[in-house]
Amino acid sequence: MTSSDKKDEKKNQKDGTRVFKKMCLDGKISTYIGTREFVDHVGHIDPIAAVLLIHEMDWFTENKEYKVYAEITATFRYGRDDLDVLGINFKKDLYTDAMQVYPVKGVASCTTKIQEKLLKKLGAERAFPFTFDLPAGIPSSVTLQPVKNDTSSKPCGVEYCLKTYIAKDMHEPPDRKQVVDLLIKKITHAPDTQAPQPYIESAKNFMMSPNPLHVEARLDKERYIHGEPIYVHITMGNQSTRAVKKLRLSVKQVANICLFSNAIYKCTVASVEHDLNVQPSQTIAQTFSIRPLLEDNRDKRGLALDGQIKSEDTNLASSTIALPIANREALGIVVKYIVKIELFVSMGGELKLELPFTLSHPIPEHYEEDMEPPPQPTDANADNINLELDETGAYNNTLLSAQADHDDPLIDLEAAPIPDTGASNSGETTQQPSLL
Repeated sequence: MTSSDKKDEKKNQKDGTRVFKKMCLDGKISTYIGTREFVDHVGHIDPIAAVLLIHEMDWFTENKEYKVYAEITATFRYGRDDLDVLGINFKKDLYTDAMQVYPVKGVASCTTKIQEKLLKKLGAERAFPFTFDLPAGIPSSVTLQPVKNDTSSKPCGVEYCLKTYIAKDMHEPPDRKQVVDLLIKKITHAPDTQAPQPYIESAKNFMMSPNPLHVEARLDKERYIHGEPIYVHITMGNQSTRAVKKLRLSVKQVANICLFSNAIYKCTVASVEHDLNVQPSQTIAQTFSIRPLLEDNRDKRGLALDGQIKSEDTNLASSTIALPIANREALGIVVKYIVKIELFVSMGGELKLELPFTLSHPIPEHYEEDMEPPPQPTDANADNINLELDETGAYNNTLLSAQADHDDPLIDLEAAPIPDTGASNSGETTQQPSLL
């Protein structure tokens, strides 16, 4: 096989659908999920579509009183784990929903292509799809940045957890070894349509000056993608008797923590200064740029970030885009951004302006294809599934082979459905703390 053939084969493998898997400690059940990021479209939220795989079907046949349940919970953690004393937890559940997955009530149907692919690969006799439809108005995943290099506990913020567990009753506390916890996160993507350009104008009079300093400012657009530069267009008409000496441009993050009582935290995430020399009776029109990045703010404790899963890299928290709701506390942390313009004039005067904008994620190119309902019939590439193991559990099959360059293991596309090998040593794997 030539080097070009190897590259083509590797590329085809990477084009497969990525699927996350996690097994409970005693090896009876596993949970498969196609994505750990769910998009809020303001009017509706993508469904959480997953598949339950039962490894020990004989055990459930002998113990018919046991069932498998699934639960989705949004939790606001406002204190460190090591501060939990006397049974008091510094966290609050903002949203929760649960359902019975096995035995199936009614008819279990697939709502996405990934579920259909998984059922075909895992075998419909032991795999059971389930879906949660989240209501509009629930909070997005937001993490408050801890002290640098502090990994002793989970950071404060809003986190989502998808839990599947074995129990006799939905409200019965399950055995710890029969629980699968998968951290997921809810994010907001920028809509396709743009809002009107932010614009502001202001004038300021100074002592002993008959005419004011007049300033107009606008942004080139209202919605920006993470990492994208922000262009600020400023038109200045100086009819005063003072000269404008300096311009300071900054981006401020405003985080409103809606828990018990509103607390507002402001943090400067980007700042630049420019020397000017706008003399009286002079008019200028100039464009300035600024780029807010997390890389420049790693040392700022309490900065709002997009939710993290494990130790993955993230970015500044996206702007909160939500419909008006009566219970504002359910939003958790509301984040917004403003561009602040400060003009400094001679003899100590200054003029300040603020322009709000939205910071968000783009919609991925593959998003529509992944989330639409499964087609009939399934296309020829339905078996091309790329499995990625979560923080605990090992693969219970012999059809997976790790690549030498640490790519995600791939299922053999021509192989039969994955055979069940029963409980494995994965139940003895120590679970590492997960960060959201």
